[in-house]
Parts: sequence; structure tokens; C-alpha cells
Amino acid sequence: MKGKIVLADAMGYCWGVRRTLDIIQRAGRPDNQIATIGDVIHNPQVVQRLRQAGVQTAETVDDASSQGFQQVAITAHGASPKRNQRAEDLGLSMVDTTCPLVTKVQRLAQKLVKQGYFIVVYGDAGHPEVRGILGWADTSRAVAAKHVEDLPWNAARGRTASDDQIAPPRKVAVISQTTKIVDEFLAFTRNLTDLVAREGGEIRVCNTICAPTTERQNAIERLSEQVDAILVIGGRKSSNTARLAEVARGHGVISYHIECERDIDHSWLRDITNVGITAGASTPDDVIEGVIDHLAMHGYERPTSHAWQSEYDLEHEPAY
Repeated sequence: MKGKIVLADAMGYCWGVRRTLDIIQRAGRPDNQIATIGDVIHNPQVVQRLRQAGVQTAETVDDASSQGFQQVAITAHGASPKRNQRAEDLGLSMVDTTCPLVTKVQRLAQKLVKQGYFIVVYGDAGHPEVRGILGWADTSRAVAAKHVEDLPWNAARGRTASDDQIAPPRKVAVISQTTKIVDEFLAFTRNLTDLVAREGGEIRVCNTICAPTTERQNAIERLSEQVDAILVIGGRKSSNTARLAEVARGHGVISYHIECERDIDHSWLRDITNVGITAGASTPDDVIEGVIDHLAMHGYERPTSHAWQSEYDLEHEPAY
């Protein structure tokens, strides 16, 4: 026996993903197909299974219409309200599977705009969730960034000395993509505060990283104390899975991002005694089980319990 398989105590599907899949599976049938605009969640195994059940993928609403679909779906990541309008213009019915926690961030962005804030979304500018939040904000006074250097300002308020120096406006609010790393978000907001909170500047910081993301990141910290290496299971396009791998490395543990057991290179595990397993919020249970079975076949002791999932009640989430 090489050593043990140790599971993170919170990993895999979050309730938001389960809700999305439940909605989309009820909406799509082989005799009444539906097209999601983009991947409904960022997991290739799930997307492939849904195709077999009548749920296809299209790049745009226009693309879905040209292929003959009568109904389209917004994915768990959300989308701009312009997508709804375009579907209506084309006579398509729309199924909304947006995670309720993403919906709360969209509504918060709208609220902050009405209160006169310039909106900064901490996140990946090209991610569908971030694009959707900016779409709901519906203002030119909003931007997405992961580094202060990427913002449209290069000087602190009250310190502009030449025409090529641009200071931020008096009121700035920062919110986050729901799947980012808390410590990195806080570091970003500290740097942003240095730019804004001078000469009467006002900054409002809203931590909108969702509870399932935070709990899975915290579980990595606990797992890292028990293992020599960690396998992080999830789709290559999954933001929250990539962040879990980063958190693991931040705790000084060797970590590898894999989509399934076929991605495991056993040279990684040479001289590794205890192997930790975690998974992104869009990773299905059977894919996790497949990795466990694969490691067990190669001499690692199975975990005694597979009770890793933590479910969340909407009532316990902040009412932004």
C-alpha cells in the first residue's frame, strides 16, 4: 500500500450547479431540443452528456436561431439582459439557469450604479459571468480588472500633476466575480483604496465571492495539512477549479489540475505517500469517483467516507 487518498471536506457540485442542471435537464428533450449559449457549466463531461439528452450548445442567440432552435438558455454564469432581448426579437423562448448568487451580484451592480458609483468588477474580463454583470450595470462607468494597473486611472486622487495623469472619480465601488480567491480580492481592494480614498474619495468594497467558493478554498487549507500532493479535478475552462489549484500551491502543496483520471501522470506521484483530492463546483460526483477508483487501483488506500458535499441555503446568503 503506497499511502492514503484524503478527500477535501467540501468539493464538487455546489447547490447552484445542481439547480442549473436540474432546470436544463427538464427543459431539454430529444424531441424538444434547447441550445445553451455557451457551456451551461464549465465541465466537458457534463456538456457531452447533456448533448445526448437534447441540450446542445450555440455560440450566440442568432447562431441558435439559424440552427432552428426554438428555445435557448442562459448558462449558470449569467448573461447581459441584451441576450434576453435578442431572443425575444427572434421569437425564441428563454430559459434562465443563472445561479441565484450571480443574479444577486448583477442586481447589486445595478443598485450601485443608481447610487452614483463607478463600478469595478474584480475578475476576468472575458469570463461570461463578468460580461453579464457589466451588461446589467449598463453604464460606461464600469470596468473589469484583476490588477490596479489595468484600471483607467494612473494616479491617486489629489496627486495629479500633469495632463497624462488620470485620477479615479470620487465614488468607486468594487465587487467580485463569484469564483475568485478572497485574499487576492482583498489585496486588490487595498491597492484600489490607495488610489481612491484621498481628497474626499469614497470607496465601497463588496465581497461577492460566493460561499461555496470560499468553503471549497478553506477546505484546501485543511486538506493541505494532511497530504503530500493534491489533485484538483475540474474542467480546463472552470475558473473556480483553477483557483483551487492556485490556493493549494499557495499553501506549499504540489497540485495538479486534471479533468479526469486519464490526465493523471503517475510520475507526479512518485515518492508521494498521501494524495489529496478536491474538485471544482462544476465537477460531477462520478468523475471524482473515477479518480478515486483509479488511485485505488494503483495502490492507494480508499477514503473511509465520501461525504464531501456542503449544501447551502439561499436564506443564508447576503441580500445584496
